[in-house]
Amino acid sequence: MSSPCAGATAVPRGWRTESACPGGSFVYAEAIRDCVTVLSMPPTDEGAKRERVERSFAQVPDSDLLQLAERFLQTQDVDAATRNQLQDALWAEASPPEIPMRTRREIARALDSTVLVQHPARYMKMQDRLWAINDDPLSELLSPGQGRSLRSRIERHFIRNPDWSTEELFEALGAFEASDGTFARFIEAAVAGDVLLDESAQRLLAEVINEHLRITGIERTTRADRGG
Repeated sequence: MSSPCAGATAVPRGWRTESACPGGSFVYAEAIRDCVTVLSMPPTDEGAKRERVERSFAQVPDSDLLQLAERFLQTQDVDAATRNQLQDALWAEASPPEIPMRTRREIARALDSTVLVQHPARYMKMQDRLWAINDDPLSELLSPGQGRSLRSRIERHFIRNPDWSTEELFEALGAFEASDGTFARFIEAAVAGDVLLDESAQRLLAEVINEHLRITGIERTTRADRGG
């Protein structure tokens, strides 16, 4: 497999970093192999469907794995954990900026929860997309909104009766220990136009985030898509 740093690799759209490829990055081919189970039509030879799919996948060159992962994410409805694993592989190819633990906590402490959650349904949809928050579906079935799942706890403690700080929310989500790619996607999604409709609020929170990111040589740039 060729080195990801051979040639120019771009930092993911919407982000800038001072170092183009500081220590090299790795394409997580095994993560993609583990996650991708739906391919284009496999060969029609003899054998079980699983075997034909595995043979079809084996014929994909390593150089095409990232393109395959992108197509998979665009066409398949997958759970948050699988999506994050694949997106981390794509992010790693683009020399991801490192976001230290201290910076993550400073960002969390600086974000005003009342500005973040102006539209609860949109906010929770974003959380569903990025994190595995429906982790106790049985309790949700038995006691909707009062269950033990992370989703219910966020709704109770951060939305309806906000006794959690933003830092406590990040802690519950696992955002401080998450990969750099997952954390970056999270804070970007939180201020996107499909979650936060007020453009002035978007800009306010983006500036709060950038104030702490700039110290580490990173900056989130304004994006025109999705209204943010």
